[in-house]
Amino acid sequence: MHRLPKRVSNMSEASEVKEVGTTIRMIALSAIMIATTAALTMFVSIPFPATRGYFNLGDAMVMLAGLLLGARLGGIAGGVGSAIADVLLGFGYFAPITLIVKGLEGFLVGAIGHGRKFPFKVLGVVIGAIEMLVGYFSFETVMFGVGPAITELVSINWLQVVFGAIIALALVGAIIKGYPAASTWAVHSAGVKEIVAAVVGVAVIMAIIVVVYLGLGIQL
Repeated sequence: MHRLPKRVSNMSEASEVKEVGTTIRMIALSAIMIATTAALTMFVSIPFPATRGYFNLGDAMVMLAGLLLGARLGGIAGGVGSAIADVLLGFGYFAPITLIVKGLEGFLVGAIGHGRKFPFKVLGVVIGAIEMLVGYFSFETVMFGVGPAITELVSINWLQVVFGAIIALALVGAIIKGYPAASTWAVHSAGVKEIVAAVVGVAVIMAIIVVVYLGLGIQL
C-alpha cells in the first residue's frame, strides 16, 4: 500500500476546500443577483396596457449579472429574478416567457462580455438587448398582433434596454475598479456551440409556450 506524500495530500485538500469555497461564493452571488434583479424590476414598473406588459429597469441587473457572473449563472440570475418580479407584480402570465428571454439575455451578455475588455462588454449588452427586443416582439406579435407589439417595441422596450445597458456598463466598471477580483468570479465560460444551443433551445421553448397558451385559450 502506497501513501501519498503529505505535501501532495495537503495540496489536494487545499484544492478541495478552495473549490467548495468558490461554489458557495457563486451560489451566494447568484442569489444576490436574483434578488437585486427582482427588486429593481419591481422598483420602477410602468404598465403598458396594449400588451399587458410594463416598463422596468430590470435589464440593468440582467446585464450586470451576465457581466459579473458569466454566461451560465448570469442567465440563471437574470431569468429567475425577472420572472419572480413578473409574478409578484401580477404579470404572472409573462413569467414563463420572461424566464427564458431574460435568461438568454443574461447568458449572451456573459458569454460575450464577461472577463473581457470594455468593447466586448459593450458588444455583449448590445447583443443581449437585441435578443430581448426580438424575443418579446416575437411573442407579443403572436399573442396580441403586430400593431401592439411594434408599439411596445418603439415606445418602451428600446428605452428599457438602453437604460439597462448604460447602468450595467457603469456599474460593472465601478465594481471591477473597486474590486478587481470581480472580473474572475465566473467559473465557466460558454463557447459558440453552447451559445447556439441556448438560442435554439429558447426559440423552441418559446414556440411550445405559445402553442400551449393558444391551445388552452389562455387570454393575456
